Amino acid sequence: MRKDVARGIVSVVAVLVVWEILARVFLENDLLMPAPSGVARSFWKLTVSGELNRHFAATLLEFAYGFSTACVIGIPLGYLMGMHKWLEEWMDPWIATLYSIPIITFVPLIIIWFGIGMLSKVVVVFKITIVELILNTAAGVKTIDPLWLEVSQSLRLTRWQTTYKIRLPAALPFIVTGMRLGVGRALLGVIAAELLASNAGLGYLLRDASETWDSPKLFVTVLLLALMGIVSFTLIKKGEQKLAPWRQTAEW
Repeated sequence: MRKDVARGIVSVVAVLVVWEILARVFLENDLLMPAPSGVARSFWKLTVSGELNRHFAATLLEFAYGFSTACVIGIPLGYLMGMHKWLEEWMDPWIATLYSIPIITFVPLIIIWFGIGMLSKVVVVFKITIVELILNTAAGVKTIDPLWLEVSQSLRLTRWQTTYKIRLPAALPFIVTGMRLGVGRALLGVIAAELLASNAGLGYLLRDASETWDSPKLFVTVLLLALMGIVSFTLIKKGEQKLAPWRQTAEW
């Protein structure tokens, strides 16, 4: 086993052990801080009943659909903005508006338009994620070393070859940064939408746990959201290493 993975596992296990001891010794009420064993029992109960699977699948699909749609549209649009100044000037006020207005003010309106089903959550994730992708992709395209473009001209590369072999690889670190930032914002958006109006999802489960003062269930929801973020970050990192093998030492 790699040393960094082993250290991470040891760190998690140590924290869980200390958490269990402190919760059992100093806290008599699980309402304040449930022990890991109580959280595990709640997780097992929710899993056996099928409730957790239904809510987790709903949030995962909403997150995946919204985030992937934002990537498919946001990355090409950001690339075009980086290439064409007139498009950037035309899009700049709209992007600034979308970025500056808090998502919580958009959610009620989106729910009125698209209902409380999956579509409204996908739209919220799309809205909150696409701005990060557009801005970072455009920044990556605009900061390419001019020397590389001169080399492409000297080699007489076509426009497509220059894009595929120079511009996109050079902008890749910025694109990946936008995706990483978008993951956190996407999870925030989907949970905010589910908290306000939904009949399924981790946000719905979170609201139910808070209303019934069920701290173990609350921690189960939070840990699942953290797991989604960790897995998403890992997949993005692996994708970057696959697309850009020369950046194997890319940091988080």
